Amino acid sequence: MPSWLRTLSLRNKLVLTILICLVLPSIVSMNVSSLLTRDAVRSQVADNSQESMRIVNQIVNGQMKNMLYVMNFIQFDEDLQPSIRELGRANDQTDKGDVLAYKQTIFKKMSTVINSFGNLYVTLLLPNGEYVASYSTFAFNPNEFLQKSWFSDVDKASGYNVKWIGAEPNYSQATNQPYLLAAAKPLRINGLTYGYVVVGLELSSIQQLFDQYKNNESMVIVDGQGRILVDKDSTTIGHPFPYYDQLPAQDGSSFVKVDGEDYILHSNHLTPEWKLVNMSPYKSAAHKIESFRKTDFLIQLFFLILFAVVLLYMVRTLTKPIARLVQTVVRIESGQLSERSNISGGDEVGRLGYVFDRMIDRIERTLEENRREQELKRKAELAMLQAQINPHFLFNVLNSIRLKIMMKGDSENAELISSLSSLLRMTINRNNEYISLHEEIEINEHYIRLLNSRHGDRVQLQISAASDTLLFEIPRFLLQPLIENAYIHGLKSKAGEITIASRICEDGRLQVEVRDSGVGMPPERLAALRNHLDVIPTQQFQETSSPSLSGIGLHNVFERLRLIYGHRFDYEIESGQDQGTQIVLRFPHQVGKEG
Repeated sequence: MPSWLRTLSLRNKLVLTILICLVLPSIVSMNVSSLLTRDAVRSQVADNSQESMRIVNQIVNGQMKNMLYVMNFIQFDEDLQPSIRELGRANDQTDKGDVLAYKQTIFKKMSTVINSFGNLYVTLLLPNGEYVASYSTFAFNPNEFLQKSWFSDVDKASGYNVKWIGAEPNYSQATNQPYLLAAAKPLRINGLTYGYVVVGLELSSIQQLFDQYKNNESMVIVDGQGRILVDKDSTTIGHPFPYYDQLPAQDGSSFVKVDGEDYILHSNHLTPEWKLVNMSPYKSAAHKIESFRKTDFLIQLFFLILFAVVLLYMVRTLTKPIARLVQTVVRIESGQLSERSNISGGDEVGRLGYVFDRMIDRIERTLEENRREQELKRKAELAMLQAQINPHFLFNVLNSIRLKIMMKGDSENAELISSLSSLLRMTINRNNEYISLHEEIEINEHYIRLLNSRHGDRVQLQISAASDTLLFEIPRFLLQPLIENAYIHGLKSKAGEITIASRICEDGRLQVEVRDSGVGMPPERLAALRNHLDVIPTQQFQETSSPSLSGIGLHNVFERLRLIYGHRFDYEIESGQDQGTQIVLRFPHQVGKEG
């Protein structure tokens, strides 16, 4: 069984089976009939298409006859010939006014004929360099025709014959067409050539006629070398017609295959060298004939389709609840736990949908209970972080002691008591779970001052916080465990520096760094620490030092930030032997609601 068939749903498999069993016999019957009658249909289609092409041939021939008429008019009109001959004999001694009069006479006579056609551009060339044109010659000198490669063939034309030039680049500013269809003939009397006439035909009228054909059909005029002279698409003009070698030698029809599809080629001679070619899909041309043959097939198929519709309706009715249940499962898998199938009924599918919805209800309630438990757990940790045994009286007593010591002039000890009071103040104030960064830094300054009072002034706290970050709110007691970790593990009872730095990242998050100049960690110890912070749950991670003032260790700080910010929080820890340790925290600096 193909892999794509195995992936189909039950309903699609049933539908596919029904369609194959009902439609395939009719299709086979029609194809067999088509093969048996193909030759007869092809002959009839070719005759019909050739008949319709004769209309186009007549119109194009009419345009070309207009070109011949204009050239013959200029050659044989008795009123026009004297002016042409006089203009052809003009030289430097001829009066300019006479030359202008000859040109005006010729132009007026030409215009009476040209205006009746409307899309012809006529040029009269004389051997002495004089010319008369029915169009503006501001940007084109008609004498340039004499330098064209085809002009020698014009001069060789015998008698009254015409040289059909083909598609010539547009030389008239009166039209925006890129090409004109050109023809030329010499003007002779008694075997002597006294001038040449060149007629250009706008392609727009022929292109509009060709454009009436569908996109998959093409009507072109080609020359004896197979180059396209006229096409509805001007970009193909001058390019070879790809199927020229498959055209019939005489006027008629032939069949070619293009990309696996049969096409009919019709050709009619417009001139001894030019051909009008029509290329159309066989199916399109045979549409009317094939429609009669299909009518019988459709009548038979109607009753099969009617039966199929009824059967498909029954299949859909039976399988629709299953499809809806599958869609519900997919949405629930994507995280939309509020989705329900709402399938009911007394059959097996209805009972399955009811049991499934009740199961999802229980799962959603369980997840909601777990979420509330996690929320309560996090708040309990913060409450435990701040919990003290009624420290109000201690805070008031310490303030009283501080005042008495200051009155005795011992400002150093008074300052230490002030720092201790500030720490106690933070434990007493439980109104906000977030404080500004500068308040958190101030707390840690007090904390370092108290640590130095116990062990001597051996640690310097450096602050390198960007001014635009000081008012950003962060979780309370975030930095104190990191400072204590750097003090106890990094410096290990020796003098050194601890630096707190902050800045705003490019993505808008707040970055806080805690660096120390201590002993650092070897690579294996750093790897083990990172593994603990990433993998091991809080209750399984044992700090190697004594608990900090807040009652939580380094790992608990990371877990707390993960609970609050989720995937928006990340960190870096860098350390080296005797190179100190750097901890970088990144998290959003604005939180609407915790978690």
